[in-house]
Amino acid sequence: MINRNNTQLGYYLAGLIEGDGCIYTPKGPLDTSKHVCNPRIQIAFHKNERPLFELLLSKYQAGGIFHVKESNVCVYNIAKTDVLIEIVNLINGKFRTPKIMSLHKAIERINLKHNLKIPLLPLDKSDINTNPWLSGFTDADGCFQISLSGVYGLNNSTSQKRVRCFFQIKQRLIDKLSKNSCLPFMTELADFFESKIYYKSNNAIEFRVQNNNKHYLTKLYFYKYPLMSSKRYNYLSYRQGISYLGKKLTSKEIIEIRNIKNSMNTKRIIFEWDHLKDFYV
Repeated sequence: MINRNNTQLGYYLAGLIEGDGCIYTPKGPLDTSKHVCNPRIQIAFHKNERPLFELLLSKYQAGGIFHVKESNVCVYNIAKTDVLIEIVNLINGKFRTPKIMSLHKAIERINLKHNLKIPLLPLDKSDINTNPWLSGFTDADGCFQISLSGVYGLNNSTSQKRVRCFFQIKQRLIDKLSKNSCLPFMTELADFFESKIYYKSNNAIEFRVQNNNKHYLTKLYFYKYPLMSSKRYNYLSYRQGISYLGKKLTSKEIIEIRNIKNSMNTKRIIFEWDHLKDFYV
């Protein structure tokens, strides 16, 4: 059973659920039998991330995992009453996004169905740097990239050579379910990294850490609250890339930075999970 006083785990799970999760509350009358009409917490993830969710499944006896046929998507599903209540208590008061409306709706159903009095806690306004909420959110929705231009990117290019590193998170401007704006919490994140919001097409906004003198803020946060998905290794590659910024590279260094870039994100083929021994507990 999850320890509801484990606040660090609660913050991480809240971020993970707000990033790639949903909280579904069935419509219609209550059914007091077993788990029927219970809300469900579901988190979608790429099949390569399965070890992280198997850890949650085994360590906290919470829910089940199923694979979406003919896709790379898996879903971690929690509906069992006692586990659902424990996790709701764990994440309550730690949400920062419009998905808090789905959480509150689920709490109201749980309270009614099981005669409980779980409070509807408001959005969390604590300092981002005091907990791993952003680590969970980044494991779900964050992205680390390295960009190479000029001769650093292509041997036959004559354009200006440059190495750039990025940490970014993209969201809808207006949340699909609640119809509320995501701008407030995204602005909090951008301010924390001394960055700014970029307005994209198709109802999308993002913040992006890209200035050479701001990457230290990313390093400080993720040193304190490490990532737990395979994005941890994209982050470490991004960290390596930072050491190549702002200098003229030798032929050897050009090959090195290309190899680092080509080992990231969809090009990554090696996944290690030793870091899960340090999972938030």
